[in-house]
Amino acid sequence: MIRTIGMLAWRDVLRFWRQRGRLLGAVVAPVVILVFFGAAAESMMRAGEVYRKFLLAGMLVQAMIFSANTSASSLLWDREFGFLKVLALAPVPPSWVALGKVAGSAAQALAHGLVFLLAAPLVGVWLSPFELLGAIGIVGLLAIALSALALTVASRTRTYEDFNTLMLLFSIPMLFVSGVHFPVMEFPPWLRTLARLNPATYGIDALKHLLVPATSAGRWVPDFALGLDLAVLVGFTGVSLAVAVWRLRLRET
Repeated sequence: MIRTIGMLAWRDVLRFWRQRGRLLGAVVAPVVILVFFGAAAESMMRAGEVYRKFLLAGMLVQAMIFSANTSASSLLWDREFGFLKVLALAPVPPSWVALGKVAGSAAQALAHGLVFLLAAPLVGVWLSPFELLGAIGIVGLLAIALSALALTVASRTRTYEDFNTLMLLFSIPMLFVSGVHFPVMEFPPWLRTLARLNPATYGIDALKHLLVPATSAGRWVPDFALGLDLAVLVGFTGVSLAVAVWRLRLRET
């Protein structure tokens, strides 16, 4: 089981490694977003350097969402070129193949998140070894959840254009109604309710607990308790993974 899942995941990771444009973007984009967008925004809002620390969590998740979407699109190419039919004839359960696809996509999303964590000192965020391990754990759960969600959508679409349209409909509201740019508690009441129903809100908020110093953050402190953030994130990851494995039954794709 582990070997099958690992081989399928490694295949997707190698595909990512050989796409130099995506690889370069994964490294350069975080630095550009944090340095230029963060500096411009903090100047307009007079929030000081702390806003870039606040922004770091949201931009990290944004990069992971787009990475998961791009990785999930490989399912459409695998279907078009017959690779899924080959796998359907292999003597392995379809659920193992589904887990391999999720693992490969999650590994790529995790890599994007780790780049942001490594870039954290650029905005004055220095994490202790314990905090870094905690952040990697949160990013890992987010990577699995977002990848599973994207692959679920990809499994039910037949064209690349349809997939892109549907993922925009999912991703843009999920991102902007999550407190990525502003504190959730400062949203209008109706938007605050939507943010509470958005599982990505809690993943971003959990990262804020580690990345934003509470003693100096002022209005930019996390919106929810860390325990609530982690409980929702674990539940979201479990549900997303279960649905993805259920929907990615290769004999029906």
